[in-house]
Amino acid sequence: MINNPLPQQVMQDKDNTYLTNQYYEHCSDTGKEVAKKYDLKSELYDDFIEYFTELCTESDDGYSLINDKSLIDEWWEENSDMYEDPSPYEDYDPTDYEIMTN
Repeated sequence: MINNPLPQQVMQDKDNTYLTNQYYEHCSDTGKEVAKKYDLKSELYDDFIEYFTELCTESDDGYSLINDKSLIDEWWEENSDMYEDPSPYEDYDPTDYEIMTN
């Protein structure tokens, strides 16, 4: 009888897909936690979570990324031209200079 490796390969592919989906979900959840913790505007959550998830999946250190406000600042620096808001934060208070120049 010939040993067919196909069932084992199919199961391994399914396991890999499952693990990838779990990791993606973990990154999405962590991105949402970061957004909430640092008062990101709720309408920007989806875009930031997408950025954060991509950052996790491309990084070798996905699980150990430092989850702080600098991630939002980096994302905003790269993408602020796509939005009309001067800041991504709910509690943003413009400086006098910003008020005078706008």
